[in-house]
Amino acid sequence: MSQLLRLSQDPIEHFRFLSDHAFYLELAVGQLIQGSALTTFKVLRIFRIMRVMKLIRHSKRLILMGRVIQDCLSELTLLLIIWLMGVLTFGTIMYYIESEKNNGFDSILHACWWAVVSISTVGYGDMTPSTALGKIVGSCLLFISMVYLALPMTVIVSKFNKAFEKFKEDEVVADQHKEQSRAIIHGKYNNVNHTA
Repeated sequence: MSQLLRLSQDPIEHFRFLSDHAFYLELAVGQLIQGSALTTFKVLRIFRIMRVMKLIRHSKRLILMGRVIQDCLSELTLLLIIWLMGVLTFGTIMYYIESEKNNGFDSILHACWWAVVSISTVGYGDMTPSTALGKIVGSCLLFISMVYLALPMTVIVSKFNKAFEKFKEDEVVADQHKEQSRAIIHGKYNNVNHTA
């Protein structure tokens, strides 16, 4: 009973109950409520997907990935800061170069969008520089972004390799301990059977 009381006081359990039963709540009150309140119930159904995240704790390799990301947090933070600086710098430069031609670089934010797309090497093509200087700056940005994406990846991959090697060693040690404990247990049973 105390566990049920503790669950009823936990706000996460209330949220979980609402997300699990959103469909039935929508059916029950769907005729009475219209508009945004009904949309809230539909949005709650999306959060049922979050239950899949619980499966991570059962997969050793996904836990390993989480640990590697946690270990690389400082590198990822540095990567984000440098990325933001590059977006703002190249976006501003491209705005001042291309704003006269009026080919989509209407504001610094639009130019920053071009920089985001170019640095990530997606290149939608919705905005392209038309001046010679803009094309040169865009080419420089693409070259710098390839180097930018490659350098931190080597650090992250090396940390992942170290963590994966340690994970494999730990698995081997755990298997050896299991075999030793089985041998001890079977050895005791065999000794008992031989003495009897």
